[in-house]
Formats: sequence, structure tokens, C-alpha cells
Amino acid sequence: MINNDRLNRSRIFYFSLFLFLAIVLGYLLIVLQNLILPIFMGILAAYISLPGINYLKRKGIPKSAAIIILLGVLSFVVFVIGQKVVSAIPNEKENLELRIQLQYKLDENFLAFLGKEDYSSEGNIIDNLVGDELYQIFQSVTSFLALNEMEVTEFQNYIDSSLVSERILFFYVENLKHPILPAPKLEDATSTKNTSSDNSNFKANSKIALFLNAVSTWIILPFIFIFILVDEGEIKSFFLGIIPNRYFEMAFATFANVDKAIGNYLRGTLLQSSLVGLTIFLGLLFIGFKIQAALLIGIIAGISNAIPFLGPIIGLGTGILYAMIVEGIDPILPFLPDNAVLGVLIVVSLAQFLDNAVFQPLVLGKAVNLHPLVVVIGVTGGSIIAGFWGMLLAIPTIVIFKVVISTVYRQAKAYYIIY
Repeated sequence: MINNDRLNRSRIFYFSLFLFLAIVLGYLLIVLQNLILPIFMGILAAYISLPGINYLKRKGIPKSAAIIILLGVLSFVVFVIGQKVVSAIPNEKENLELRIQLQYKLDENFLAFLGKEDYSSEGNIIDNLVGDELYQIFQSVTSFLALNEMEVTEFQNYIDSSLVSERILFFYVENLKHPILPAPKLEDATSTKNTSSDNSNFKANSKIALFLNAVSTWIILPFIFIFILVDEGEIKSFFLGIIPNRYFEMAFATFANVDKAIGNYLRGTLLQSSLVGLTIFLGLLFIGFKIQAALLIGIIAGISNAIPFLGPIIGLGTGILYAMIVEGIDPILPFLPDNAVLGVLIVVSLAQFLDNAVFQPLVLGKAVNLHPLVVVIGVTGGSIIAGFWGMLLAIPTIVIFKVVISTVYRQAKAYYIIY
């Protein structure tokens, strides 16, 4: 009887403690939600790097020296790739020109698809059947490209300073003939030139504020990364130390299985995504893309490839958008198509074929055995909660929960905690 009372009090105590910790954790997640992503990314980066540390330790290198070597290599790689990426990112003027050019090209291809010379002429059978519906969809897509009043004023200043080529100016004037959104005429844009300096100052101050906010938030990432690398098991020992002896074996097995599963998944996904990105990068070089553009598209395609289903679409869309504005490509091999859009379709299709037939079976194997419906719901939920990063981190989060639940269930049955 006494033992039963003690057991009941123990259960009530641990249940109350668990409930209290859950409430505190939920409150902290809400208050510190901006820090969740940097902390998570730091943990993931450490997991990915641990095999490198262990390899150097097996070669007789002390752990502290191995960490310094790893940080040096990672810093060098990030610096080199970062320089290439930054050089490929357009500045404000180039960004406006790209949007103007892309809007013109989309408009030109849309008219050609409908068999029309302009919007007032007769089109083909597609135009007669669904032309109005397609035009509404087309407007909703290209509305993201149209310049707002402030951007028109800024671009007009570039025109007045003779910084815009005749080709881009032609695209700009053609876009004004049938604007997606109401845009001021050229003479109206010049009349608002006086406000450009204020707009520039406002944008500069906004960028500085955003930069400082990002630095203050993401500065925690390298600390999390380093602390996990130098940890000698103290973190695991702390969590295991607060577990009652009755559940120690179950908790230990859960930690071990989660560590193994998430490590295998992250390292496998990193290698798989890197191979896909490298394949697309090399393929775009072969069809004649500039190295900066091919590298940037390859990186975007590689990172997004970690998102099931949506990843390949993001990579393909990025490549096609660039292919629509690039003028004239010179393939390395003579039998390759000189049509940029067709070339991108071939390269991305080849990369996805290699990914499904070679990379995934060899690299990931059965590391992730999730039902497609679970993947779709997880990715969609992640996008709602945290946007792109939510989609990217949805699968590793689901893997953790799956391993925890399955391990706890098996261990609880093995130790007769449940029947």
C-alpha cells in the first residue's frame, strides 16, 4: 500500500513537472521565436561536422586542433563561395533592369503563345478559348515584376544619368505601353525626382536596421555550433541525469537512436543536395551559362532540393527565369541546344534522374522512411510556420519526432512500462 502511494505521488510529481516544463518551453518558443532558427541551424551544422572531427581524432589530432582545422576549412569554403554568390547577386540598378527585361520577355512570350502581335490583335484558337482567363493569371504572375512609383522614380534617375543601355530603355518603354500595375509616365517620373534622395536615405536606413537585426539574431549560431563541437557529453549527461532511474535505459536508447538517425539523414541530405547542385552547375556551364549565374542557380537548386516535391520545382523555376532574360548562349558542345529554356529543362531533368536513380539510393538509402502524405503535410505546415526555412527543416524535425516516438514505444514495451 505504501509503495502504491509512493508510486502514485511519483507519477503525479513527474507529470506536474513535465506539464510545467512544457508550458515554460512553449512560452520560451513564443518569446524567443526569432532565435529558434539560428539555434536549430547551429545544431544541424554541428551534426554535419562531427564526422570530420572524429576522423581527425582517429588520425591522432587532438580535438581542439581538429575543431580549429575544421573551422578554418569551413571559413575558407564559405568565403570563396560567398564571394562568388555576392558577385552574382545584382545591385539595385541591375535588379530593376532584370525585372524590366523579364517583364518584357514574359510579355513577348505570352503574346507569341496566344498568336498575337499585340493585345489588340486577333489571336489563335487558344486565345479564343481561354485567352481572358490566361491573361488574368499572367497579370497576377507579372505583377510581382512591375515597378512601383518609387522604383520608377529611381530608374528614371538612372535614365537621366545615361546609365541605362538603349536595349533596357526599349524594354522599359514597351512595358509602359501596357503596364501590369499603374505606373507614371516618363514625364511624371521626372517630376518626382526631388523625392529620390529622401527615398534613398529611407531605404539605406532600413537596410542598416535589417542588417543589424539579422546580425544580433544570427550571432548565436556560431556559438551554438562551437559549443556542441567541444562538448564531451556534458549536454547528454545533463538531460539523462534528470531522468528517473526507471526510465534511464529508455531515455539513453532514445538519445542514441535520435543522434544516429538525424546525423545520418543530415549528412546524407547534404551530400545528396551537393551532388544535385554540382550536376546542375556543370550542366548549365555546358549549355553556355556564365559561371556566376550557373553557380548561383546551382546553389539555389542544391539547397532547395532538400525540400521534397517542391525543391526541384524551385530549382527549375530559377533556371527558367534566368534563361528567359539571358540573350544568346554558346554551348560548349556543338550538339547541345542553343535554346536556353530547353537547355535548362534538359539539365534539371538529368539532375533529377540522377538524384532519383543514383544519389538517393546510394547516399540516403532507407535513412528516411516517411509516408508521402506525412511529407506533404509536414512541408506545408513548415512553410506556414517559418516560410522557406520551415519547409527546409520540416523533414529533419519529423524524423526526430518519428525516432523519439518509435524508440520510446519499443523501450516502454520492452521494460513493461506499457503493455
